[in-house]
Amino acid sequence: MLFDPTVCDQAPSAHNTLLTALLCVGTFLSYLPQHLKILGRRSSDGISPYFILLGTVGAGSNITNIILLQFVALQCCTVQTLGVCVASLLGILQVCIQGGMFYITFVLYMAFFPEQAKHADAPAEAEAAPLLPPAQRARVATLEWQTALWVAAAVATHAAVCIAMSVLLVAVVGPYAAPTRTWASLLGLFSLCLTCLQFFPQIVKTWRAGAVGALSIPMMLMQTPGGFLFAYSIAIRPGVNWSSWISTFVAATLQGVLLAICLVFDAREKRARAAPDSPRPAT
Repeated sequence: MLFDPTVCDQAPSAHNTLLTALLCVGTFLSYLPQHLKILGRRSSDGISPYFILLGTVGAGSNITNIILLQFVALQCCTVQTLGVCVASLLGILQVCIQGGMFYITFVLYMAFFPEQAKHADAPAEAEAAPLLPPAQRARVATLEWQTALWVAAAVATHAAVCIAMSVLLVAVVGPYAAPTRTWASLLGLFSLCLTCLQFFPQIVKTWRAGAVGALSIPMMLMQTPGGFLFAYSIAIRPGVNWSSWISTFVAATLQGVLLAICLVFDAREKRARAAPDSPRPAT
């Protein structure tokens, strides 16, 4: 199937363009508190590597899916005015902003992984280690750091496969051929599954740690209601069934659970900091 310029005649409405532009800005702003908190603490302690893995791989799959399925919008820019082209690409831009901001979270997670959590004394020398100079102590990578490195390798591999496979399909069979559309659909389904699952490991890690750590409560305060609103906006569209909005609803619900846990732990930490030191018994 070849590109048909006649499909480019219908421009997006001003209402849809404004709404999508606001969503792009809101999506960008909602991730900034998380990035700033990691930078301010200079530590990503408390963030689950599996949350990072599922979120980043899901974001990469979603970006690839939207670009392939909306490839016609890219080609329409060759016959449209600049304003209409930009308006038509806002849907792709929104998904790319969301995915790109999560990729930045992944980079910050790796860059500011706590140094003290990367290595530990070798088990055989654990007892003798305090007696030895630091240079003579045998150090091994901790399980958590090994998991983080595995996550980084998996994210890089997934990105390479998505790019290589998509470029190959577009170059060989074209962007509108059945194999390309099937590949895009599979990536979309994969992304939906990961979206539903990504908050589970973070909920478990935060609950076990009993602390908020590097997680940003302001980010979740913005994204949780935004997720429910986004799911509602999809559900009320004509011809849409539950399969189109259920993943967004589930993700928003799980993020709400994580937010509630973090609010409770944060309040507890603030009370502990504000409480005066216990008086010492008289001697």
